[in-house]
Amino acid sequence: MEVSISSFFLLVFCLSVAPSAMAASAEDEVLQVMTNWFKAQNTNDYELMSSLWWHSPKTSQFSPWKSGAFLTEGWDVLAEDFKSFYKVPIGTYTHSVRHPKVMMLGDNVAITTGYNVGTVNPPAVKEQTTALVRGTFVVQKIGGKWLIVYEHSSMIPEK
Repeated sequence: MEVSISSFFLLVFCLSVAPSAMAASAEDEVLQVMTNWFKAQNTNDYELMSSLWWHSPKTSQFSPWKSGAFLTEGWDVLAEDFKSFYKVPIGTYTHSVRHPKVMMLGDNVAITTGYNVGTVNPPAVKEQTTALVRGTFVVQKIGGKWLIVYEHSSMIPEK
């Protein structure tokens, strides 16, 4: 009986320190940031969106949605822009990504790319409209968590 209990505790210890076969790869973790970004946009979840970004003056974004200066710098400015966007009723806009890719540049930094599809739904417009956007995120592991530090979006020209 003593051997069985010892064997049990040894097995539990070994399983707790062994790497899990289910552990997500860095690429999977980075891709999840991108997935959560679109989820936050579709559900107007400002808290989720905010949790995905580095809250730093160095954070920046190039966006085709901005009039005038396209470059937005600093978390404080970005946060205000995002808060106003999230006042739009849920379902007015839907966002998704096609062909997402992750390129690891090191252990703690990655680039994600994809074709973002933004759809404006009635009653916001008379009929549904769709915008295709090229999207790139620079994601960095800061304090043990993958965070967006930079985003660049540009419209895909209509043919």
